[in-house]
Amino acid sequence: MQDRLLELVGYNCRQVSTFMGAKFAKKMAKIGLRRMEFAVLMLVRENEQINQKRLAEVIQVAPSNLNLVLDRLESVGWLVRYRNPIDKRSQFVKLTLRGIRKCRSAEIAAIETENEITASLSASERSELVRLLRKVHLEARPRLEIN
Repeated sequence: MQDRLLELVGYNCRQVSTFMGAKFAKKMAKIGLRRMEFAVLMLVRENEQINQKRLAEVIQVAPSNLNLVLDRLESVGWLVRYRNPIDKRSQFVKLTLRGIRKCRSAEIAAIETENEITASLSASERSELVRLLRKVHLEARPRLEIN
């Protein structure tokens, strides 16, 4: 019996996250991406001139770990890093044309995965779920402005 656990928000979030994460990782692997790489591509695409420090803060990863991800994405030609002309100590990150295409195909795969997992929800239920999760997320961790 897991009735008491099923009453807990954290338990339900973890169960869904584990299931969804596995499906998502499998779909991303088919297109040659890891989950963290997907997040990086999406954030870089949506935020021109984002620097590595801010990117690490937003995705809550140590700068050294982010550097490994950026090294791989740069080595396959999906992004480039370049010095900030105003502050030479920081680097901006930008997608290449290949990176933009990869990001778009990954975004489609992510949407497909979410649609499969939330198929039992109506459109309004899905919107409400996203709204409530965002509310909890943003209250638990203040939103970091990217730009």
